[in-house]
Amino acid sequence: MKIASRLRPGPVDSVKCLPGNRFFAVEWETGNISSSHRAMNKMAIGLLDKVIEGGILILPSRNMYQYLTDRIGNFAEIEPYFPVWKNLNISSGVLGVIEIEHDDLSLDVSPIRKGTDGRALK
Repeated sequence: MKIASRLRPGPVDSVKCLPGNRFFAVEWETGNISSSHRAMNKMAIGLLDKVIEGGILILPSRNMYQYLTDRIGNFAEIEPYFPVWKNLNISSGVLGVIEIEHDDLSLDVSPIRKGTDGRALK
């Protein structure tokens, strides 16, 4: 589902249909920090245009980041920009970021080899 009416921002990762033909968007980060900003801005436009009731971006913590593919966006990198989104004139709805963390580490599992382009190597 595309949630914004301007500039063709592209689809979101997941949309929950709410009662009354309303929608809630969820994005989870698999790209770099620029992708994180695009995701937040896309959902902000969706809120401003009243296309969605809310949107959440799910990002890894800075600690978890080191175990993922190179350059993936993370919570610590986007947190300084929260004042920008907090100051938008959104009359209703929610725009937020959820930070996720890994449960545990194990030396019994081989690490995933990382590329420099945000992708794992085989």
